[in-house]
Amino acid sequence: MAQQRLNVQAPIHPLIAKRWSPRAFDPDRPVSIELLTSCLEAARWSASSYNAQPWRFVVADRFHDPKSWQIVFDHLVPVNQHWNRRVPVFVVATTYPFLEDGRPNGHAEHDLGQANANFCLQATALGLVTHQMAGFKKDELRLALGVPEEYTVKTVIALGWPGTLDQLDEDLKKRELLPRERKPLENLIHIGSWGHPFQPPKSLGWEARYQETKHECLPWFSPQLDSDFAEALASLGLHSGTALDIGCGSGTQAVALARKGFDVTATEVSPTALKAARELAEQNKVSIRFVEDDILNTRLQGPYDLIIDRGILHNFPEPEDRTTYLTALKKLSKPGGYFFLKCFSHKETRQEGPPCRLTPEELKSLFQPDFEILEIKETTFQSPVHDHPPQALLLLAKRK
Repeated sequence: MAQQRLNVQAPIHPLIAKRWSPRAFDPDRPVSIELLTSCLEAARWSASSYNAQPWRFVVADRFHDPKSWQIVFDHLVPVNQHWNRRVPVFVVATTYPFLEDGRPNGHAEHDLGQANANFCLQATALGLVTHQMAGFKKDELRLALGVPEEYTVKTVIALGWPGTLDQLDEDLKKRELLPRERKPLENLIHIGSWGHPFQPPKSLGWEARYQETKHECLPWFSPQLDSDFAEALASLGLHSGTALDIGCGSGTQAVALARKGFDVTATEVSPTALKAARELAEQNKVSIRFVEDDILNTRLQGPYDLIIDRGILHNFPEPEDRTTYLTALKKLSKPGGYFFLKCFSHKETRQEGPPCRLTPEELKSLFQPDFEILEIKETTFQSPVHDHPPQALLLLAKRK
């Protein structure tokens, strides 16, 4: 199973999201000639400049041509040999750098890259997995396979069926389990001219996460009402009134509040999450007003007796966004109403997670003097996904 895309910024086709580069391959299952041909056909139909189709592939199948397979394997760098001994098929990708009339083809490598991408996506669609490699002895492999001198060997693609983690040593196993990341779109895309970074709608990233990952596997999922929130409700004697759940996700917190007797409004920027939340409310036979809404541009009017935020504020690193958040919160909070917040703590050091890790002092600075701080305490984000829950801060406040 493909590891999660970590810093997603927009929904993409499931086939593209699913494609990844594992190191664990099933050593005993060959790739049929029919499936291999489908992958090669997908590569053949890739776009190319002048329709030159400059790519050429050499296929080495461990089950049908072990001698050629061994040649490719022997030319891999040692770190790649370590896990490639189980791979059933190697596909050596080469390119021809000239057009038919002899002129240099400056797009040959670009076109090979497109052909490789087609190959790998078709493999993914068939349930196969691929891993493209640059770590091999290129000139020596060209000679060993008899590739003409005018061709350039660029990559080796490992092709096969998914294996299991127990095939890998501990170091590779850890790497295999790491979420996949990419540089943000803002660093890669310029609008109009260089130096004007693209600004994607932030809501699309949340929609992508909810589309690609089962809700109960998301790191912030909690099947019941957050235990810190439940304890706060009990200690404050809150049993009813109007409540707002900001960023309700799949709806577990909103449903829990409704079952306790609150008149709940729940907001979310992800339509997919809202659909799941509505279904959960129907299953629990509770009435909740679900609204597609962004707290930074809210259309809600309020006011509410209780507002909860379990994981939204810590996604706003920019001061202006926090100011907008606070302005919305003040508008939506009834005087004397309560606000419960849970966010990542500055003591949480793991790489994955939201962009902000907040201190008690930062929370006080943001919410005072508009809110009376009742309590700030260290806690964790309880979730069945985490063996070691992230360090968090719980803020309990009252609107003045």
